[in-house]
Amino acid sequence: MTRFPLKHITLISISATAALLPICSGAQRRAQTHTPPAPPPRVRIEIEKRGVVIAELFRQKTPKTTAHFIALVKRHFYDHVLFHSVVKGFMASTGDPKSKSFNGAKLAGLSELQIAEKYALGAGSSGSTVPLEPGYDHDRGTLGLQHPRANIDAGDCVFFFNLTDNQENYGAYTAFGKVISGLSVLDKINQGDRITSIRIVTSEAELEVKGTRGKVLR
Repeated sequence: MTRFPLKHITLISISATAALLPICSGAQRRAQTHTPPAPPPRVRIEIEKRGVVIAELFRQKTPKTTAHFIALVKRHFYDHVLFHSVVKGFMASTGDPKSKSFNGAKLAGLSELQIAEKYALGAGSSGSTVPLEPGYDHDRGTLGLQHPRANIDAGDCVFFFNLTDNQENYGAYTAFGKVISGLSVLDKINQGDRITSIRIVTSEAELEVKGTRGKVLR
């Protein structure tokens, strides 16, 4: 066995430790470097004769609802659906696929109950559902997902805009997005109005709505 003087052993130990330091520091730096989260998805909603609304979706807290909604948007599921129920100063509901070929003028002056009983609008389906994901307040301009009264975990395609603060909806319905541009358009919506299209925003140019360029309007 080769024997080394104590001072040589000490030097070897220090050298070995020094050699390891850059590796440890690099690992620590990598651990401290976080990939920035992806920006929240946004959708552009064109409402016939009313204007354009840009909405930002709450992907972080409502991942299942957001993914479900985006999947429907990518299928052009919401093209030409009606606002089958609008209560001024309260809510505007849309998203029923059965309303696409329906004459919206027939809905004028009818209550939500009358519309449901007479025309069976408001309970349409896409064929899949998502559970309730509470976590956001139902402030003015937020989007909420409707569900059957008998099953809170069966939300699907029918959704609504909160036209005012509706905190009684907190915990009862999933708020999965908010209007960030074109908020004033919501106040123009009448029962029987039609959504021309909903598309995923993929460029900054698509955020331009009457010069607001994504500015939050309150």
